[in-house]
Amino acid sequence: MKANETPSRWLPRIDFGTLMAVMALAISGLSFHRSYLYTKQDLQITVSEVSYMTNQGGVYMTIAFSNGGNRDAAILRVEPALWEKSGSQPSWRALGDKVHPDIPVTVPKTPFVVKAGGVEVATLSATLRPGDAEQSALSADGGAFLGIRVETMNSDGNLYRLEHAVARLTLDKTGRIKSAEAAIHQTLPGFEDVRVAPPGDRLQSNKQTPFVWADQES
Repeated sequence: MKANETPSRWLPRIDFGTLMAVMALAISGLSFHRSYLYTKQDLQITVSEVSYMTNQGGVYMTIAFSNGGNRDAAILRVEPALWEKSGSQPSWRALGDKVHPDIPVTVPKTPFVVKAGGVEVATLSATLRPGDAEQSALSADGGAFLGIRVETMNSDGNLYRLEHAVARLTLDKTGRIKSAEAAIHQTLPGFEDVRVAPPGDRLQSNKQTPFVWADQES
């Protein structure tokens, strides 16, 4: 190298068009990997509101399904439920009676799909007679429990079932419903088998705690 030559004069030159083509190919490969080879399954379920119009016998819930993965998720079933002492083994019984002939129990109707990266909100409406709720009360916990039953499927065809308490109906000394409080304070995984009997989780109220209310039975 001559004394008056700079390093840029003798270093191999890279064609700008070639560089852009290489970068485009790398980005395309990364996109292909994320879209077709890399799979992320991530469905989260959050109960945002629970209400029970005691004297009218109407249970209402709002549930958000958030898909943070890169594959679609299927919601096969979502329904409100009551923890019931059936025989020797208590279990969640689905509430399937409509509050009105023109109002479906679940909106949108199941099954439905939550697109990758998207959010879907489902509303539940069902009839629950106060007497049925009061008879299902657990003496040890001093109340009756409302919950949800959810069945999901991921893009691999795997099936999952979730059962969890969402609200506790408190009773007065005469055994009648007087109020309600949340029995869930967390977002639940949609692609895991989760079966939680009352009284639900023991977490403190936070941003995942739903709005819950019930009116005094008259």
